Amino acid sequence: MTTSHNDAPFSITNEYHLYVPNNPYNASELSAMAYHGMLRPQFGPFYVDIDLPDTASQRAKSVRMIGERLISGSWTATLLTAAWIHLGGQAPEFFEAATACTTRQRKRSRIMSSAIRQSDYLERSDISDEDLQIIGGVVVTAPELTIMDLLRIGGTQRHQDRAYELLDRVNIDSLRQRFDAHSALPDIGTAQQLFESLVRQYQSIHRMVV
Repeated sequence: MTTSHNDAPFSITNEYHLYVPNNPYNASELSAMAYHGMLRPQFGPFYVDIDLPDTASQRAKSVRMIGERLISGSWTATLLTAAWIHLGGQAPEFFEAATACTTRQRKRSRIMSSAIRQSDYLERSDISDEDLQIIGGVVVTAPELTIMDLLRIGGTQRHQDRAYELLDRVNIDSLRQRFDAHSALPDIGTAQQLFESLVRQYQSIHRMVV
């Protein structure tokens, strides 16, 4: 029987409703609670009560906990991290973000693996206000920009899979025009080919469903 957070004796969470390892339960104990259906894994080493609604805002809070520990200043959640905030599902094993600020190198490997690019999304001329969203206190690339980044920068099958899942959240014709308008970006040609391949697959499946 699943235990609700309303009657769980271990319901000790921080201000983001997150269970943090060693406060007071260690990582193994939290993992066991998740295995028995009491907790749900979040980003990094954090967990929430199983019956807490799984929203983009709540997911972003665990990302925020990681980002605040790794980066001393403003940053933007990108790539698989941004996709997870939008879509949910299994959280990625590493933190992907962009910042113009200093990263705390000594903490990076101790908290979780990370891929932090030196790029200020808040100041880039090719990024508009609509390209960034604030979710759960985190600046996150919007679905269109996330797809473009996943295909242009990501480079793995998992990045492509998440880009495909995000197609439900965007206007495909608008995103196609965006690729055309940003033809000067590095690796945009390969990314555009991947995008068109995903679109063909997406449209084929949707025609079959209809």
